[in-house]
Amino acid sequence: MASRVLDRSAAEVEIDPRIAARRDEVESEKRRRRGRWWLVAAIVAAVLVGAWFLTRTSLLDVDRIKVDGATVTTAEDIIAASGIHPGEALLEVDAAASASHIRQLPYIASAAIVRNWNGLIAITVTERVPVALAASADGVAMLIDGSGRVIGPHVAGDGVETVLIGVEAGSPGTSVLGVPGALDVASLLTPGMRARVAGIATAPDGSLNLALIPQGIVIMGPPTDLRAKVDSLRIVMGQVDQRDLASINVVNPTTPVVVRTPK
Repeated sequence: MASRVLDRSAAEVEIDPRIAARRDEVESEKRRRRGRWWLVAAIVAAVLVGAWFLTRTSLLDVDRIKVDGATVTTAEDIIAASGIHPGEALLEVDAAASASHIRQLPYIASAAIVRNWNGLIAITVTERVPVALAASADGVAMLIDGSGRVIGPHVAGDGVETVLIGVEAGSPGTSVLGVPGALDVASLLTPGMRARVAGIATAPDGSLNLALIPQGIVIMGPPTDLRAKVDSLRIVMGQVDQRDLASINVVNPTTPVVVRTPK
């Protein structure tokens, strides 16, 4: 037993000094590596904590809110709809959700929000363009845009006089249905034509007729080739004496037919 202990001790004494030095070097490198990892972890933690505190300071708050593109809707209404407030943490502003809320306003067709690191929130909107009118259930004339969206009450001087005949409008923000052809025609009318077109009627089969001022109708037929039909009508209205006018048929836009009231 004693002999084996002595043999092991002797073996340990006889270890090559280079091997022992290499062992020490490896152990030292392990300790240095662990130390570097701890240092990196401490730095990352400090940065994250510092960044978190930075977002809670006034350096990254919303300082100003600017609205571009609005002419009918007020900037105050747009900002209120966005839900964004000065003093709010800039990184907590949900631009997508705020833009979605703004688009719920009757006149707003699109909205985009950009956050700037100087504290400025830039809101850019595109407003809907009314092209026709439709009466509500209580008889109020409501503005309708080209997509059928009910925008709001008609106001004298807004430049829209063409009525969707037989259509009932709901509250602002809702849509009228079943008259896409009539809306397309209303969108294509020039300002001069709008002054002469009192209304657009859609038949059950989708065919279109226009009521003219002071008299006469326009027979457009099915809601196809509408741009060509409107262009044909514009030329006819500019060239033909409209007294005693009964109808203008532009079903075939290349050969419009004018019929007068018999005297």
